[in-house]
Amino acid sequence: STGHKGLGGMDIFEANYTPTAISGVRNMGTPVNSLGDDFAYREGKDRTVYLSSNRKGGQGLDDIYMAKEMYKQFLARVLDCNGAIITESYLATFRDKTQGVIVATARNGKGELTAQLEPESDFGITITKPGYFPLSDESITSKGFAGDTVKREYRLMPIPYQLPVHVDIVYYDLDKFAIRRDAIPALDKLAELMKKYSFLDLLVASHTDSRASDEYNITLSNNRAKAVTEYLGGKGINSDRVRLEWFGESQLVNDCGNGKPCAETNHQLNRRSELVLEAFPDPTKQYDIPQELKDMDFCEPEDIFEKIQEEINDIPTIYFDFDKAMLRSVHKQELERTAVMLKRMPNLMLYIEGHTDQRGNEEYNKKLSERRAQAVKEYLKNRGIEDNRLESQWFGKTRPIHDCNTVTCTPAMHQLNRRTELRVGKTSYGYTGRQKKVDTM
Repeated sequence: STGHKGLGGMDIFEANYTPTAISGVRNMGTPVNSLGDDFAYREGKDRTVYLSSNRKGGQGLDDIYMAKEMYKQFLARVLDCNGAIITESYLATFRDKTQGVIVATARNGKGELTAQLEPESDFGITITKPGYFPLSDESITSKGFAGDTVKREYRLMPIPYQLPVHVDIVYYDLDKFAIRRDAIPALDKLAELMKKYSFLDLLVASHTDSRASDEYNITLSNNRAKAVTEYLGGKGINSDRVRLEWFGESQLVNDCGNGKPCAETNHQLNRRSELVLEAFPDPTKQYDIPQELKDMDFCEPEDIFEKIQEEINDIPTIYFDFDKAMLRSVHKQELERTAVMLKRMPNLMLYIEGHTDQRGNEEYNKKLSERRAQAVKEYLKNRGIEDNRLESQWFGKTRPIHDCNTVTCTPAMHQLNRRTELRVGKTSYGYTGRQKKVDTM
């Protein structure tokens, strides 16, 4: 046709055809077309092309030419975490590394990514989408490739912004915001992890007990948050990696409100800063997959939690005064920390196992271990954790740490048997995630 924009003279065009319409007329470009007249295009079953042309270099006026397709085709399926093809906008940059040029890409009717590959060339592709980790493939080549289509399948994984991977709590003395000595080991370990992993930042949420005025307590909780920032600054952590929140006395963990009589150990639970280590903290930033997590499946973001937990397993829970109730003060602090973790990570389950020492009969100990497991469960339910996220079992004296039937146990060895074990996991009771122990009386 000469009725459409062409390269010169008559050109050969392709179009979409249905019984009722012809649409999408496109010039087939070079080398099919030239500055001369090109017409009578035919394509055989083996993809051999025949056409007539009076282009320069022929043997007469109009010559018949035969050509074979030298270009290879590239076809890629870009999938989401559920295995569905992503059809909404993403940017694909396709590079011919041998020729040093950018290759045009398109989408076919199925939403698959397509491109033409120059013969005997190496290629690279980068795919980006806001809120997703970019992915790259530098292994694409047409060198020595005998087929006609190079196929790939990629999976774009969302960035799990502000993903909590660890929770700890530091406590303060009455009307003070100075960092106590018992908080230093945990803060030092957090600083060490933040230096190692640039994708981790810290959220500090600070609180007070109910004593003093609301206005005074807002200021006090702010000072407590700042104290954590200043301490970490002394360890080389820039303040822009610490996000502060302060709530005064508005978020008490127990019924110790204004004017209500409360034990000092219960007031102490409210004088706290909750420390939440977050991965990929800035929701406006496009993060690359960290090198140390390059083999991780980010469609299961809880796996990041498990990896970090492997490193921070030695961070001590910050204990102080002991309570002689069934759940001692030290254990309430551990459970406070567990409650905050479960609230921040709603996809996690908690599995609770109750145990006893080996003194007493089996039936009595089975019921005792049940009460211990239930005590932990009820405490967490009172802290707002849904019942369907808490599974409990009890084993009496059948799973001791020390077998006191074969050795003479010390009081400390009996104490290790009198325990409630906590495990966090994603699915079934058989999950073997990080394990904590809460000793009970």
